[in-house]
Amino acid sequence: MTAPNETELDTSRPNTARVCNALLGGKDHYELDHVIAKPLLDSQLATAMAEARRFARRAVEYLSHTHQVAQVVELGCGLPLHPDIGEIVNHASDTARILYIDNDLLATNHAQALLTEPNNVVAKVDLTDTAAVLAEITAVMDSTAPLAVCLSGTAELLAEAPAVLDALTRQLRPGTWIVFSHITDDIAGDDISSSVAALGNAGIAFHPRDHDTITTMLAPYRLTDPGLIAPHRWRPTDTEHATLRPLHPDTWGLAAYAAIGQLPR
Repeated sequence: MTAPNETELDTSRPNTARVCNALLGGKDHYELDHVIAKPLLDSQLATAMAEARRFARRAVEYLSHTHQVAQVVELGCGLPLHPDIGEIVNHASDTARILYIDNDLLATNHAQALLTEPNNVVAKVDLTDTAAVLAEITAVMDSTAPLAVCLSGTAELLAEAPAVLDALTRQLRPGTWIVFSHITDDIAGDDISSSVAALGNAGIAFHPRDHDTITTMLAPYRLTDPGLIAPHRWRPTDTEHATLRPLHPDTWGLAAYAAIGQLPR
């Protein structure tokens, strides 16, 4: 992620949001970002990222239809990829409220320009400033209605993600849902390490975490069946949006974990 105090767009160096967009098959990136992403397009990292994105869409759709969740906060929204999470929620409810938060000026500028559904709010906030994140949530969301916080494809970009999620969780109201995914190096460790090193050389820090660490991060939440599992195994459907490239057919173990959980009431 770019520096939280960034006030001007810098197109002279790679950008995390643009590189991730390229890895996910998007078009909102420059040639210098594509040069970094291209060697990784067939990597386990890119595959895991794509499936984590699919999971987040299915998870939000599930919460919208099954638990009447019409309020979603996306932490680390990045650059929009159709269908966006907000589009899914808005399609399911006429009273949807979506709060997009990112500390990247490029990401928030794009979100403000493109994510224009009613009751969409975009905020440029450093995700490690949990007090500021919570202030935005309080200001935008209806405290009497169900709420989901989406932290998918983001925690691995935060060096102190366990502490950040812990601080946030302590202040979220009971009943809040979390949609969570995280890259791991438990699986295909050499491939993941190689990709992480390549991104690190470009100034983009990725922090894969193991199963035990991720389990601890989600410990306060009551996980929905099937629990913490590879993203492509979380309630797959035949009708989900197929805008991301398909999972490699020979990939059984995927280098990521995903889950939906709810804070006990």
